[in-house]
Amino acid sequence: MGPSHSLTQDTAPAGAYLVFDHYPFKLAVIQQLMYEFDLLGDQYYGGDQYFETYGDVSNVSERISIHRLAPYIEQGNHFFESLNIPCSLADKVTELYVGEELDVYYHINPQWLDFEEYFDDGADFDILAISERELKQFPNLKSIVFNMYHTPPDALITQLEESGIEVGLFA
Repeated sequence: MGPSHSLTQDTAPAGAYLVFDHYPFKLAVIQQLMYEFDLLGDQYYGGDQYFETYGDVSNVSERISIHRLAPYIEQGNHFFESLNIPCSLADKVTELYVGEELDVYYHINPQWLDFEEYFDDGADFDILAISERELKQFPNLKSIVFNMYHTPPDALITQLEESGIEVGLFA
C-alpha cells in the first residue's frame, strides 16, 4: 500500500547504513531526515492513506476504528523498521525533537491520539534507551527534546548528558 522506496533495498556494502538497536530512536531520526529535511526519498504517507480510505472515522465506533487501524499500523511499522538510512546522513542530525505530534507517528498510527488509553498514551513511541553504538553514529547530535506523555528514564537522561547531549523535557 505504501510507496516503493529505493533506500529499503539492501544493495549497499555492509556498514553503509546506520544501525539502530531501539526502534523509537530510529523513528526520531527518520522524522528529521524524512519529514523535516526531505533527505530519504519519497515520504511515507500511511496516515493520509488511512483517512482517504476511511472518511467516516467520526461516525464509527472505537472498536471498528481500532480494527481498521491494525493493518495500517503493521504496514507503517514494517516500512520504517525496514528503512535503511545511509550513514552519510548521520552528520545532518544535530538535534532531535520527540513529541506526540510528529509526522512519523501519525503515518504509523493516524489515530493514536484519538484512542490514547487503548494505545497507552503512545508508549510504543517512547524512547526508553539509546545504545552507545547508536549514539556514536551521530557525532553532531547536540540536543534532544522530549515532549511525550511519559518522561524518559533517568538513566537515559544521564547517559545523554554524559555524552554531551543537552536534554530538554516538556510534559
